[in-house]
Amino acid sequence: MTSTPPAFAERDFRKASASHANQECVRVARRDGWVGLRDDKTPFGAHDDLRLVFTEPQFDAFLAGVRSGQTAGLCLEMTRRSDGMYAFRSAAPQPSGTAAELEFTEAEVLAFLDGVAQGEFDRDTTPDMAVCG
Repeated sequence: MTSTPPAFAERDFRKASASHANQECVRVARRDGWVGLRDDKTPFGAHDDLRLVFTEPQFDAFLAGVRSGQTAGLCLEMTRRSDGMYAFRSAAPQPSGTAAELEFTEAEVLAFLDGVAQGEFDRDTTPDMAVCG
């Protein structure tokens, strides 16, 4: 793993197969020991294309926690707001030094969690295994 996160390319990001093909979703990228999360409702590379970035061990612990039902104290906080939307925030310091919050619908979160349960974002998963559904 490099000491700084890579500049993720758009092709690095994928979504869960439970996501609808023409709808927005949580996108996950893995490269060089780092994991990036983004919201594809925002055009890639736009000034408001915010990212959450984690080390692979941090994100792998999050995946294991979700699967076991123990998510407290992990790198990614998913909070349901009073308006029904979900906010994703990092509980870990971000390499950029700036805090970002990603916003998702319940359907987007459910598709992401299905991908987590199915192992689609695991370290040894290749991008072509998690096709858009």
